[in-house]
Amino acid sequence: MHVYSSDNEFRSTLLAILGVIAFVIVFVLNVYVFPWLYQQIPFEMPPLLIPGLAFGVVFGLIHRVFDRRLWNKPWMPNFIVAVPDLTGHWEGEIKSNYEGEIPDDYLADGGYQPMPATLDIEQTWSKIIVHFETERSPSVSTGASFQTEGTLHTKVSYLYENEGADVDEQSEDEGPYDGTARLTYRESIDRLAGYYYTGPARASEQDGSQKTTYGTMEFTRDRDEPQQ
Repeated sequence: MHVYSSDNEFRSTLLAILGVIAFVIVFVLNVYVFPWLYQQIPFEMPPLLIPGLAFGVVFGLIHRVFDRRLWNKPWMPNFIVAVPDLTGHWEGEIKSNYEGEIPDDYLADGGYQPMPATLDIEQTWSKIIVHFETERSPSVSTGASFQTEGTLHTKVSYLYENEGADVDEQSEDEGPYDGTARLTYRESIDRLAGYYYTGPARASEQDGSQKTTYGTMEFTRDRDEPQQ
């Protein structure tokens, strides 16, 4: 998984709050536990060494538990969570304007013929990874950001790399490529919908010029766990 960004400024504030909680825990340990620990050590240690190490360990544990276990609990306030949890297996389709040399079975007819596709998303409070796949080829996200302010519904944008079709089935313009997707999340119906476009490596030749490939995407969550 990779780190994602968000326009919600409370995320940085929460890190400070977790730091304060870790400081309070270490302070209590320093009063009731560390004096006894110093007596068990047969040599003298710098007075701030153990509290300093303890703070790093305690903060790391608190952050890890919140990041992986607590952030998406139903009772967690929305202003703390800041972004929706998109973890799960999503079923849907794309419609593409791609007009390269691939079998007709895979072509989107004028951008109106849907092509079945899936999204498998793994997410924590700080990291995410999006696996997209059609019958033709898979892709994986390399960066992502959430927009929660100034919009009716949360939007997620991500960069991706596509491996291209299987080597035995590839045409001249079907090698690896990268691109961008931007999806809007409607929580009431648990749906992601939006668009994508690809980089120059995927552009198809038409009338002597390159045409960027783009299309629409729409998915609904099929289950809460991503497909392995």
